[in-house]
Amino acid sequence: MRVRVAFLIVFSVAVTAFRPSAFPEEVKYTRFGAEAAGNATGEIPPFEGNKGLKCPAGYKKGDYLPNPYRDEKVLFVISAANVDKYKNRLSPGQVARLKRNPNHFMKVYPSHRNFQHPEIYYQAIEKSSKTSYLDEHNVLRGFQGGIPFPHPRNGLEAIWNVKKPWAGNDLITNDCRRVVSPSGKIRKSKWTTKIMAFDETRLGDKVPNPAGVSGKVLTYYSYPPDREGEAALVIGYVDDNKEKDVWAYIPTLHRVRRAPTVDGGTQLDGESTVDETGFDFADAVNEWHWRLVGKKEMYIPANNYEMWRLGATDKEECLPGDINPTRIRYELHRVWVVEGTAAKGRKHPYSKRVSYYDEDHWQPVVADRYDRRGNLWRMAEYYQCYNYCTMRRYVIGYLYLNLESGRYEVFGGCRDKDTKTNATDVGLKDSEFSVQALRRLGR
Repeated sequence: MRVRVAFLIVFSVAVTAFRPSAFPEEVKYTRFGAEAAGNATGEIPPFEGNKGLKCPAGYKKGDYLPNPYRDEKVLFVISAANVDKYKNRLSPGQVARLKRNPNHFMKVYPSHRNFQHPEIYYQAIEKSSKTSYLDEHNVLRGFQGGIPFPHPRNGLEAIWNVKKPWAGNDLITNDCRRVVSPSGKIRKSKWTTKIMAFDETRLGDKVPNPAGVSGKVLTYYSYPPDREGEAALVIGYVDDNKEKDVWAYIPTLHRVRRAPTVDGGTQLDGESTVDETGFDFADAVNEWHWRLVGKKEMYIPANNYEMWRLGATDKEECLPGDINPTRIRYELHRVWVVEGTAAKGRKHPYSKRVSYYDEDHWQPVVADRYDRRGNLWRMAEYYQCYNYCTMRRYVIGYLYLNLESGRYEVFGGCRDKDTKTNATDVGLKDSEFSVQALRRLGR
């Protein structure tokens, strides 16, 4: 069973070089650690939180929300014809993507910094910012929820912000994945994922955790027919250097088997590696050398409420060479730039990974991947929107594109009348994440 667990770039004036003094007292920050003010040109607005966003009557967890910005007009479109004009506000991967595919484009809209968490989350950040530190093994200690380092001083602190995402106490997702060949041939799979937090990212009610578990993930497939019934249970640990436990239910054997450890650099059957699916980086931090490059103003996917249309076919959403760009929304935001270089002896398809994280929520928005020769090889984008009912930001889709071949892997979409998006805090129990539960799913 295939088990999915989750050259030197010199930036110009678009990037602010990081220094320990990069957080002057005269600059005002949000409670998340982002710069509260907009940029000098006014294209990036001041932080606005969830101002003016009202949850619709009758909303139920997992419902798709209406686009609060549906009436806004496109400011301009970036394509192969004019990409050099905007390249200082794009990643090298985004530039390469447009230059290799004259049919692809980016529709840029007005920017919104619409991100507001519940008060309990901000209180956790305030506590963690005073107590979080990395021990001699680079394991996070003293973390109390939120993000550990709202003002990161180096690459290690930055990547720990990434490794501690918050999606509530638990989460259920309905997932669709399509691997598309350069000619447009589509291979699709669908599954449901349940996730439960056990560590300090779990705010409010706590659960017994004597084994030091960080979280548990249960996945079971419904499509294609030859994979229906496959299921997997993954248990991660607070100790970043401890290997995950993985079990798999194999329908042909009607048995649960302990799965062998899968290295994070394992190349799967698409265009991603085990350590990057879903969360951009899920490897052990010590496998890479980290550098906090600084900040950059950048056009990123944002507020993509209308990216996936009800009833759209695979051929409509997945074009030869790239996904359909018609319904993707881009905005200008400030992002953190974090670079990871493979540690000596680390056998991985990538020699370097450069990722871009929105300063307002530290979730990945764009990523560039370099092969072992140091050449730009792949790029990724993460499509997000803010759930203004539950006060969470969700990744509703993500893409891994091979810039050499045009083959790509896209997660999300495949919407029908019964499709739900991420539903958080639905009351999942620890008993649902056991070998016995995995066995019951296969019957």
